[in-house]
Amino acid sequence: MTSSSQTSRNSLLSGRCYGRILEVICGNEKPLKPASENHKNILVLIKDQLYELNYQGDSELSTGLLISFEISEKGEVVKLKTGASSVNFEAEGDLLRWRRPAINPSRMKLLRVRQQIIYGIREWFELQEFIETETPLLVSAPNPESQLSPIKTDSGFLITSPEFQMKRLLAGGFEKIFQLVRCFRKAERGPLHNQEFTMLEWYRSNEALEVLMSDIEQMVLHLSKTITGENFAEKIPLPPWSRVTVSSLFKKHLNIILDGSESSTHLREKAQLSGHAELLVDLATQSDLTESLAYEQIFFRLWDYIEAEFANSTPLFVYEWPLPLASLARPCPQRSGFVERVELYVNGMELANGFGELTDAAEQRRRFEQDLKNRLSEGRGPVPLDEKFLKCLEQGMPESSGMAMGIDRLVMWLCGVKQIREVLCFTEDEI
Repeated sequence: MTSSSQTSRNSLLSGRCYGRILEVICGNEKPLKPASENHKNILVLIKDQLYELNYQGDSELSTGLLISFEISEKGEVVKLKTGASSVNFEAEGDLLRWRRPAINPSRMKLLRVRQQIIYGIREWFELQEFIETETPLLVSAPNPESQLSPIKTDSGFLITSPEFQMKRLLAGGFEKIFQLVRCFRKAERGPLHNQEFTMLEWYRSNEALEVLMSDIEQMVLHLSKTITGENFAEKIPLPPWSRVTVSSLFKKHLNIILDGSESSTHLREKAQLSGHAELLVDLATQSDLTESLAYEQIFFRLWDYIEAEFANSTPLFVYEWPLPLASLARPCPQRSGFVERVELYVNGMELANGFGELTDAAEQRRRFEQDLKNRLSEGRGPVPLDEKFLKCLEQGMPESSGMAMGIDRLVMWLCGVKQIREVLCFTEDEI
């Protein structure tokens, strides 16, 4: 038995090796040695690497079999010994969950890149003199926004984001903080969603939202240069990345002019006049919905159409969102009816979401109360308001900007994969 390639032969140092046969291939087209009746090529999993080995012997070899053998100083495989254990690879199991030979890159490889990305993120924030924080995962009051579904426990709620607690740190005198944290949102499933996910969130006191947009560009550029084994630097466009307003996208793709004052009815009428009534055909007017929720539903039905238009785009910052769509963002000083919110899209996938933070306690309470009304109109149960967070705004939180980025999606983008499960150790259905 010898390895089938120079690379594999050099990788296997002399000594004893242990592995498991993933595949038995009889009669290889280009065997290293002349074929015989007992000639087989076998694909062997050794630790987390795959090797194709050439076998010239009488031992019965089958898929799933445990084997041990020795490598001579000449790189030849000798003293093959088989074990009694085998596995059915057709069945679900952990043996090949992260390293299926037919998939490249393997889930194992992606998880290694994920580790490097997380290390690089921490390195970049340390270079910028940020303080890493650890706020609670279990809180007494969640974000009340209607589109979020927090997970309730006997002791409170699992966080959908560490936002409220991190803002309290800003009010307490912290200036530059970041956090890598697990977040939880019930009923979020799909190629881009898992109900438990990793969030990167960071804040700067007394800085404009544009500065945090630049943070993303520079951090990703740092990652592209520090991650080993991949040509990320060739995949990532150099900053500055494109920036565009929500209004300009509506004008370009739908021929709809947003002025920030339209009601849900007016937005529906604008869609009809621009020839896009079919996008709303199954979205009936519902008298039991609040005005802001009705607006939100119509807006995002139109937004889904726009997203599809730039699905394969390079990184794109979309800023200045209508007020009903960002209850935690401060108003734009130059445009009435719009707020300082930005979303970063890569290949049509939302990667990051940031705000120029609202610091007006009375206005924040009003928006929270509207969120509660929206939840009730959707048939969702009420949630308590975070009075400690509102109190912190009353006492005075500095003008700040914050950004949240999905780490799982960041790994997906940098590695070029379409399924979030490929960059997670375990998904919800695997537990």
